[in-house]
This record gives sequence, structure tokens and C-alpha cells, in this order.
Amino acid sequence: MDSQQTDTGSDPPLMSTAERSAVYIGVAIVFAGLAPTTWLLEPTIGYLISAGMVLPICYLGVISITSRGRVGVSRSATPVLGLFVAYWIGLVLQFILTGSVSIVPYIVLTPTLVVALFFFAAPIIIKAPRSFLRGFVGAVGALTVLGIVLLILEHTTSASFPWTGNNVFGLPGYRIASIYANPNALGFVTAVASLSALWGVLETRRPTWGMAFVVVFVGLVLTDATMALAAFLAATVTLFVLRAPALGVGFAVLSTVAAVGFLLTEVGLSYLTLIVERGGSERLEFWQVALAHAAETPLVGAGFDHELQTHNSFVAIVLNLGYLVGGVYILAILGAVGVAWRKARTGSPWNEFVLSMLVLLMFQMLTESFTLGGLSTESWLLATFVGVSLLYSADSDVSFPDSLHSRRPNSTGLKQ
Repeated sequence: MDSQQTDTGSDPPLMSTAERSAVYIGVAIVFAGLAPTTWLLEPTIGYLISAGMVLPICYLGVISITSRGRVGVSRSATPVLGLFVAYWIGLVLQFILTGSVSIVPYIVLTPTLVVALFFFAAPIIIKAPRSFLRGFVGAVGALTVLGIVLLILEHTTSASFPWTGNNVFGLPGYRIASIYANPNALGFVTAVASLSALWGVLETRRPTWGMAFVVVFVGLVLTDATMALAAFLAATVTLFVLRAPALGVGFAVLSTVAAVGFLLTEVGLSYLTLIVERGGSERLEFWQVALAHAAETPLVGAGFDHELQTHNSFVAIVLNLGYLVGGVYILAILGAVGVAWRKARTGSPWNEFVLSMLVLLMFQMLTESFTLGGLSTESWLLATFVGVSLLYSADSDVSFPDSLHSRRPNSTGLKQ
């Protein structure tokens, strides 16, 4: 009953082991994904650091095991776990058939991340969701503030940082990337943090969550990461619709009107042209070429060491592993979304948030290539929230007691 007692509107004087572990896991996931994608480190060193973050997460899972309570896999989630097992077996068979060493890291990392994030991190997150989100949002907020500081230094000194100071929605001089090598990576984490902080605002009505939301959402806008912003808006619509359909529809209409109004301006039209020329049409070509190449080796795929660009996680997995193994992986991911949808329909605010987060990740997968067995922030979060969606707590409701929505009937989402 740990989270039931501590995840309230007022913070307890001392955090429990599970709550402290949840905060650390939130921070760890941010920096694990940052390590391979920062200009401060060589990529190889960054990947080693990211892989090494699995160890402290497992350690936190072990030391907090006594405070978890009973957390298990729901019956409806068992077939999805079976699909992930089939996917991993497919990876092994692909390596045996092709001998491609590019598959080996995924053979090792996929089960490693599944064990670490599904069975060590996810139970802690379920028991102390606010603590996890506080750690994640706090880390992203700090990186956002750092990005703004670097932008100020760029304008006031002779210092120069990658991407910093580029255009934002066609307006020059405002873009931030913090210490990421690409602003799209910062855009993604600020989108996730924005959705997390928004949920915190809705559930607690506390000003600290509101201030956190302002910081990370401003960071999202200043990254000029169009798809991350679109993914955040889609996830927000999902969250609002689940809580109150009229609210969700109203937000969707207002967002659409605002977007159309902006695109009708001179700046908006030039920005739309840029997106179409450099983003939309180019990505469609990538997908067509990749799928055509996949059709040449439909059973074994091209491995992970080809030079084709995809910018689409669904296309990439089919290209890399063929239609059979890639199809099993896609079914497993969609199955996890289906389980999350079923749980969200019970009215639990936490389950509604989990589904909304998976919607954000699905949208991001349409224009970014990442896999559950990878070490990017997207891969870490995909594994985390797929794991969370498949588990349930048999001891407590993980919603906040001071939330209006937590008083809805059957809010635990335990009946599967």
C-alpha cells in the first residue's frame, strides 16, 4: 500500500524506498538516452554508459522489492509477452541464417532491457508514479534551462553550440538543443516531460507541476521539433478524451484552428513549405525505397548495418529483419497498446496516462527509427511504458487520492 499512503497532495516528510527508487529511475532514463546522443561524448562511450545504466536500475529494483507489494502480469498481457519472446527467437534465427553481426547487440540488449525495465523498473513506477515523473520531468527541465542558457551565451558571447540559435517555426535565433547533438532528441524528451507535467497538474492541481509544465513546454516549442510537438498534442487529445470527451474534442478543435491560423501567415506558409520539401516528401521517398529493398529479402531482411534511411520505426524493423520477424515485433507493440487501451477504459487516471504516453510514442515512431532493444531515449521509454502497460498492481490504486478522477468506480484497472 506504499503509493496509496504517500502519493497524496502533500509530500511526506520522508520518501519510501520505492519512491526514492522511482525518482532515480526517472532521472536515469533521461541520462541513459542522453549519453549516446550528446556532443559532449563520443558515441561509443555514450552507448557504453547507456548500457551500463541497466545495472543501477536492476539494483534499485532489488533493494525496493520488499516495498513493492504484489505486481503481476494481467491475463490479457500474457499473449503480448509471448509475441516479444517470439520476436527474440526470431532475432536469434536471423543471426543463424544470415550471420549478420549487426543483429547481435539486439539479441543481447532486447532481453536485458526487457528484464530491467519490465520486471525491475515498471513495478517501482507503478507503485510510485508521481515520484518517477518528478525525476524525469526534473531532469528534462534542468536540460531545458541549460539549453536556454546556452542560447543566451550564443547571443551574448562568441561561444557557439550545435544547432543553438537556428530557426524556430521560421523565426531565426531561438532554437535550443541543450547538450544533445540534435534538437529533435531534446524535442522528444520535452514532449514526454510536457505530457507528464500536464498529468501532474490535472491530478494534483499543485503550482510546482504547473511551473514544470511551462518550462518543459517552452523547451519543446524552442526545439522546433515538429513531430514531437504533434505527438504531444495527439497524446494530450487522447488524455483529455479519456477524462472528458467534450474536453478532448474542444482541445483538438482549438489546436487545429491555431495551427491553421499560423500556417495561413507568411511565416507559417514558408515553414509549411520547408516541412513538405525537407520532411514530408523526403520521408515518403525513404519509406518507399526501404520497403522496396525489404521486398528483395522478405524473410531475413537487410540487418541493422545497411545505409538506408527510414525515419519510421515500423518501416525500419521490416527492412532490418524482414516481414515475418518485423511483423511479430509490430504486433507485440500494438498488442501492448491494446492492453493499455483496455485498462484505460476502466477509468484509472494512471492507466489513461500510460495509454496517452504510448500514443505519443506511436506518433514519434512514424518519423523516427528506434527499437525496443535500442539505447536511445525513445527506446528506453518505449520499453518502460510497454512494460508498465503489461503489469498491474494487486494492492493499491496508483492514482492520486486528491484527484477527482480517482474517485470513479473501478478506478484501479485491475479487472482484466
